[in-house]
Amino acid sequence: DYTGRMMALRPDSTLPIARIAATRLREADYPLRLYYNQRVFKRCPSFSGHSDEKTQSGIELIGASGIRADLEVITMAIDALNSCGARDFRIEIGHAGFFQALSKALQTSDEIRDEIAEYIETKNFAALNDLLNTLGESDATRILRSLPRLFGGGEVIRQAQSMCKGKNELLPLKYLADLYSKLEQLGLEDKVNIDLGLVHRNNYYTGVVFRGFIEGSGLTVLSGGRYDSLLGEFGKPLPATGFWVEIDALANAMLSRGDIAPKKSADVLVFGEDGYEVQAIARVRALSADNLICENCTQETLTAAKRYAAKNSIKRLDCVGSKGVATFQIETKEAEIIIK
Repeated sequence: DYTGRMMALRPDSTLPIARIAATRLREADYPLRLYYNQRVFKRCPSFSGHSDEKTQSGIELIGASGIRADLEVITMAIDALNSCGARDFRIEIGHAGFFQALSKALQTSDEIRDEIAEYIETKNFAALNDLLNTLGESDATRILRSLPRLFGGGEVIRQAQSMCKGKNELLPLKYLADLYSKLEQLGLEDKVNIDLGLVHRNNYYTGVVFRGFIEGSGLTVLSGGRYDSLLGEFGKPLPATGFWVEIDALANAMLSRGDIAPKKSADVLVFGEDGYEVQAIARVRALSADNLICENCTQETLTAAKRYAAKNSIKRLDCVGSKGVATFQIETKEAEIIIK
């Protein structure tokens, strides 16, 4: 800053929220359902076309574990993208515990495990194979080679189960199978895929992890997962899960595909005659309080107001003047204004 002190830019939203939940909210009644909207900063490669500053909106469910909580958060993620008007999006679901169990079976360093995670996540088959070749052949390396290809529906879980022998690998797969079955029962199988190569490199994830993509766009617009160990780092061990939506990436992806929802017309257009502008604003406020979408008309004449309403598909026009409030029903038919 201007005094020469080093400043830190927030790279992540989950960490500070976990700290607040474990300290300032430690005596709260759990589970906590929190939401946020804030900017984060992530360094992007030069000339990549991506901004280092990003706007994230997200939710956290703190103090709840198990499949009920995971199901709530994943369905909320699907509903969030649906509510934005996004079409053809997919939520890819994996399990951090599956990769962790496989990587712990390797006799190697944490740095090598991080490299393996990076190559699996980026689906860099050549680099992954070269690195695993240096570790010798084992059940763990054989399965790790296949992780980037284990993508699809419920059959992917069954395929992985047939390859695994250890309890630590099978337990996450059993949990995923149960979760996917419940999503199918909700009729959401067309919105979710299983991706066992989904390896979040944030080391605080412990269970189900997921990401959201819009078809035709390579950008991650949503990301989340379970982090049951993180709050313990701040002195309050609690299970937790959540997700964030990257607003800029979502908007850019939807704009490029033409997915932006059409503008919703007002229910009522309110026009005030000369000298009745205050009364017109008062009527807008009163109608809005009754949950009607109202627009204050800035046209200079009633005729112009009627034409504006017709052009913008506003079916009701209230005119506030010397005789009180006159209401007009306005329709458009073949570009002709019809006043009832």
